[in-house]
Amino acid sequence: MDAIESENLSEHLLELNSLLMRASIALVLISILWSPFIDNLIQIWIENLPIQTGPSNENMSVFGPYEWIQVRWGLLLLLSLTTLLPLLSIQIYRFSRPGLYPSEKNWLSSVLLLTTTIIPFAIFSIWHWGLPFLFDFATRYGTPDGVLVRYDAPSIFSLAIGISWVLIVWSVTTISLSLTRVFGLLEDGNSRFRFRLIAISASILILTLPVEFDGLRMIATFLVVYSSDSISKSAPVVFPSGQILPNDTRT
Repeated sequence: MDAIESENLSEHLLELNSLLMRASIALVLISILWSPFIDNLIQIWIENLPIQTGPSNENMSVFGPYEWIQVRWGLLLLLSLTTLLPLLSIQIYRFSRPGLYPSEKNWLSSVLLLTTTIIPFAIFSIWHWGLPFLFDFATRYGTPDGVLVRYDAPSIFSLAIGISWVLIVWSVTTISLSLTRVFGLLEDGNSRFRFRLIAISASILILTLPVEFDGLRMIATFLVVYSSDSISKSAPVVFPSGQILPNDTRT
């Protein structure tokens, strides 16, 4: 019996590895497709912000060479991952569906809808409506009369990229933690990879969030890790033997 379970687990892991390989290739291809449009997107977004940059943009600091590369690659990665999330959702559902009960399929569909469909829309909303509204509000009510306001273009983009990056890391962490429980990768009622995934996600946020988030870095990391872990614990827990552990008895 143990040999059969081990063989089934190995097959699942091989299929999962194949899925991740396809996702990696898709990410590279999507990045190549987005790459020619990055410069224009940056210019269009800055022009549409409700800020007074002056006739010759004298109130807007320009990008330095290093800052330009950093913002450009950051935005390219953000757009590629956001585009990939809905496609990844379909692949994960197809991969998971054969081994799940109807109630588990409903739960997985709900989590995937939240993490790979609603989150990309939330990121789009932040860039299209949220940050322009924030700048408009700050300009109207937070600018003293007679004071010349200058805007730092790299910091503006770093703020937007940082918020979006937090949402993407939260999505991937939630999916990863949830799937380890759904597929029965458990030890003593907890995911075998739970602490590793949490540590990886926390490290990514702490090390990669822009300097504009220095005061919020640890708070953002804690909220992402805590909420992802809490949502994943609502998953139906399937032990390798096929036994389902009820929600009220999980640790």
